[in-house]
Amino acid sequence: MSYELSVIIPVYNVEKYIGECLDSVVNQSIGIDNIEVIVVNDATPDNSMDIINEYAEKYPSFKVISNKSNKGLGESRNIGLKYVTSDYVTFLDSDDFISQNAYEDSVSKIKKFGCDLLIYNWETYTGSDYVEPISVHQQNTLENKVIDDINQNPKLVFSTASWNKIYHKSLFKYLNYSKGLYEDNLVTLSALINAKRIFLNKDAIYYHRKNSESITENIKNSNVFDLCDIINGLFKLNDEILTPLIIKFINDILFWVYYYNWDVAAEIEFIDKLKKSSGKITENQLDYYRKLFPDVLLYYGDILDLNNYDAETFLAKYKYFNRLNKVNSQASLYVDAGNGFNESDKVAIDYSPLKKNNLEFSLEKFDNISKLRFDPLEGSFVKCRITNNLPISDANCDNSVDDDCQIFTNLDPYYVLDADFSDISSIQINFDLEILTNDDIANLFRQKDNIINDLQVKPKKRKFSFFNKKE
Repeated sequence: MSYELSVIIPVYNVEKYIGECLDSVVNQSIGIDNIEVIVVNDATPDNSMDIINEYAEKYPSFKVISNKSNKGLGESRNIGLKYVTSDYVTFLDSDDFISQNAYEDSVSKIKKFGCDLLIYNWETYTGSDYVEPISVHQQNTLENKVIDDINQNPKLVFSTASWNKIYHKSLFKYLNYSKGLYEDNLVTLSALINAKRIFLNKDAIYYHRKNSESITENIKNSNVFDLCDIINGLFKLNDEILTPLIIKFINDILFWVYYYNWDVAAEIEFIDKLKKSSGKITENQLDYYRKLFPDVLLYYGDILDLNNYDAETFLAKYKYFNRLNKVNSQASLYVDAGNGFNESDKVAIDYSPLKKNNLEFSLEKFDNISKLRFDPLEGSFVKCRITNNLPISDANCDNSVDDDCQIFTNLDPYYVLDADFSDISSIQINFDLEILTNDDIANLFRQKDNIINDLQVKPKKRKFSFFNKKE
């Protein structure tokens, strides 16, 4: 039997979600008889296969492949690809699901416009009130569009996920997934830069589940090392269009090193690995990245200097001497429901601080709200401005709440919002944020005629190479 499309679904430990995933496939408007469903059982230890076997018995288009041992997501996709018989393939993670029209609409457009790759929109699904901040990787399209040259849309290289795409068989040779984290980056990008015609489809949606119990990303050593390997692989692809993505990944690793708690030995190992994985990044390339993403935090000077120092000296210069205390990347909303502001009545969101931020806090569990206290960031001196129309009555800033922005030279900045909040179930707070540099803070002290400005402190002798030495 011939199929319009093959969908590969690796399965491991997803009995809680696999039913919703498979229902979204069998209920596709294109008809389940037109979809080759290839389920790869990656030695799942739970009852997922009991659920899957019920579908396989009911629908002849299901194929179930079982790994003898757990091989991971990437290798399971590779195994699934060996069983594809149609001209088009897509991937669906077993805890995700798709819109009902996704396959019919996408296949018809891919054929109509003669495309070998189609990308459709995606949304993060948590099953809770948590709102996932939009990242540069979620470049959803607002219009149906054909791309004949990827340079027409350079942000496409940030669409690194395998699962919101449909690939023609001419691209199958690039679909060879690696082990470890970020297994789809190199594969997806190899297909992307070799596709002759790409269709951006606004009318289909992939729902990517992020479990509410694991909303806080747990960055481990393997994240750093595996992403370094991806950076090295991207450099080897030797395509200038990929440089902004390389910069993004280098920037991510620097962020992890700066703001997570590591042993110094691990930090030195991370920077050594990053230096070996990275080629030269130029000012022009960094300026182009800034043009693409003007509101994203970028360690401009750090990236330029990455290969100029040994790892220990680099860390000393860019983390320990020129950085403030580590930032706790969390915004908090304290709710006064009659007991004042306290830790029990608090809603917190973990996020990566940007120049412009949009966060939404759920208030559904609170009654009789009289005041709110918004803490944009803890652990650093900041300049902040709430940009949507909220009733700010107070703030522990150095200047006035009526100024264009507020300056906080304390490590626990907050705003007090005072209004009738009894009829709202959530509140969105849009705010600009800038972490003050050492020079900014010094200037503030000077403006206050602080005595610290009169101190003449001579630096102690250090072994680090970036200090000027007398010959």
